[in-house]
Amino acid sequence: MRDFHNWAERYSERFVLMLCFSVIVLALSFGVQAWMRRRRNGSEVGGNRRFRDSAVLLGVWGGLYLLLLVVSVFTMSPFLMLEVLALLVLSLVGGVRRWSTGRFSVVATVIVMAMILVAGVRGINQAEDARRRFPFTSLVERLKPAAAIPTEPPLLTKSGEAALERSELIFENGMKGFTNGYHFRRASLEMVHASQVWNFVSSEGFGIGRMLAPTIKGARLAELRTWRQPVALKTGDAGSTGDRPDLWLPLKGENAPRKALNKLHENLSFDFAEPVSFGWVRDLEHVTGFRPHGVAHFDRHRVTFGNKAEDEMSVEHEAGWKLERVELVSLLRSAEPGVYVSKDLPRMDRLSEVQRRPLDGFEKVALRELRNGEPLVVRSQGGQVKMMGAVRAVKQCSLCHEVPRGTLLGAFSYGFRDQTSASSSE
Repeated sequence: MRDFHNWAERYSERFVLMLCFSVIVLALSFGVQAWMRRRRNGSEVGGNRRFRDSAVLLGVWGGLYLLLLVVSVFTMSPFLMLEVLALLVLSLVGGVRRWSTGRFSVVATVIVMAMILVAGVRGINQAEDARRRFPFTSLVERLKPAAAIPTEPPLLTKSGEAALERSELIFENGMKGFTNGYHFRRASLEMVHASQVWNFVSSEGFGIGRMLAPTIKGARLAELRTWRQPVALKTGDAGSTGDRPDLWLPLKGENAPRKALNKLHENLSFDFAEPVSFGWVRDLEHVTGFRPHGVAHFDRHRVTFGNKAEDEMSVEHEAGWKLERVELVSLLRSAEPGVYVSKDLPRMDRLSEVQRRPLDGFEKVALRELRNGEPLVVRSQGGQVKMMGAVRAVKQCSLCHEVPRGTLLGAFSYGFRDQTSASSSE
């Protein structure tokens, strides 16, 4: 991650290195051009000597430019490659027209300087286009809670603390990607909003190792996809409300895939707020590249949980429980908790269009347990299983959420149905 944090220093070093290579290429071109002209002027009229001199000139000339092309490819610099090709063509033109060494040097220098200017200005223009796409915005109003925010870290159970540590590890690993991680995109957004001098120096056209470094294009992020709920909620369906909490019993026995359910909630929570969507948070008044939280990759999550051993279960396993609903439980947007009911999976940017319902009987009981430090609550009633998982503030959330670590920010309410039951969903 050091290269991502110190991208300005790295790019300035690479720019200087590129300029040094350019000067060396120019100097070699000047030298070879002068040597070739002297050889031509001093050659004898004899056919054999002329042929021999031409062969020597062609070998030296071709060998030099071939070597320079190999060096430009090795440094992964399109600019150096174009410079070598331009000087190669110019050398051919100068040889045919019998230019003097001075004339060749002036024309070659002007062409290389023009190429540097064009490549640098291209970087400035790319950054300006990206700034229009990723302007600075404020998250202050969006994050302003309607309910009171605790000032002290919550007391977590042993399982609650373990779940929080696992989530933090998942987020930490998710921030490391070379081309799709948080640090890479954050540095790319910093480049977008850097000064024109840095936009010039860091232009992608100069190359020199850009493949593993932040770029203006690295600020882009795919639009959030809208996913439908696995099973649509039927009109007037009271079977999913769970209004009789005394009948929602804890799961017992070996048939309860607790580990798989925990993994579902952990992965879905990460997917909902994947770090690459955070953008660059200079402060809450200046945030760029932020994509509102939402379930982004639902196709990666297991939706069916069978009664086999967990290492044998798969999405294709038909028997067992099928995930039917995933609903977001809001705790901070109003004084009273509520659940967003939508035909789609939760997306924070669509909440204003979604109706809220009060917590059902199961959810009220489960929320009390989450507030007491539990990470996950699972209960069954006949052929149905309900689960509520805590969405807590991991340490990575401190970029935006000014709350103690472990604070309960919200929850996900899950609904499953036993596929072997007579009341199974279609």
